Amino acid sequence: MDQVICLICLKEYIEELSFRTYFSQEPIMCDDCSRKFNYEQVRRCSHCNKKLLPDEESCIDCLFMKELFLPLDDIICLYDYDDWTRQLIYKYKFRKDIVLAEVFARFFKPHIKRLDYDMVIPLPSSSEKIHERGFDHMAEVVKRTGITFQTPLKTKHRAKQAGLTKVERLKDSNPFYIEGEIAKRVLLIDDIYTTGLTVHRAAEVLRNENVTEVKVLTFARV
Repeated sequence: MDQVICLICLKEYIEELSFRTYFSQEPIMCDDCSRKFNYEQVRRCSHCNKKLLPDEESCIDCLFMKELFLPLDDIICLYDYDDWTRQLIYKYKFRKDIVLAEVFARFFKPHIKRLDYDMVIPLPSSSEKIHERGFDHMAEVVKRTGITFQTPLKTKHRAKQAGLTKVERLKDSNPFYIEGEIAKRVLLIDDIYTTGLTVHRAAEVLRNENVTEVKVLTFARV
């Protein structure tokens, strides 16, 4: 048995040695923390994974996005954006607990490996955000998966988007632009899927560079 420290709650716990654990990756979180990640089995949009309201036959968010953008080829969301994931993401992004990149990477890695794509691109932060935080939060996560990725997609600095409605967000111009070569099939990696506007704008810029397929993998769905 090995005594290890959970990267989330920082408590020491015992990892019992078994055939399964002997051949698995080094443990980084305790069972109590790992069980708190949730993806509620309720009626959802088959495309964007949004929880549908009782009277919502067709997803209003998807109908809204289709009026403005070509649909994304696939949207995969790992967990719900509940109090647990919100606090974890906040601790990582705003309290700058960079060690938590290992936790997010551990969840992302098997999903990235099973998907088909030509290029993995972490959704970028602006140079101002990177300077303020000290690291590019999504690039740091993907780097820790050990999977090859590129960063030709860039973004200009913009005001904080949290709390804004779709209409308010639409008033801003598209902040994304390309520097470098782009493959035909792209997998975008992001932390939170809220209205979907951010990733649709990123996909719009990619498709202007003749990208034929854009998939999105996000950690949490609001």
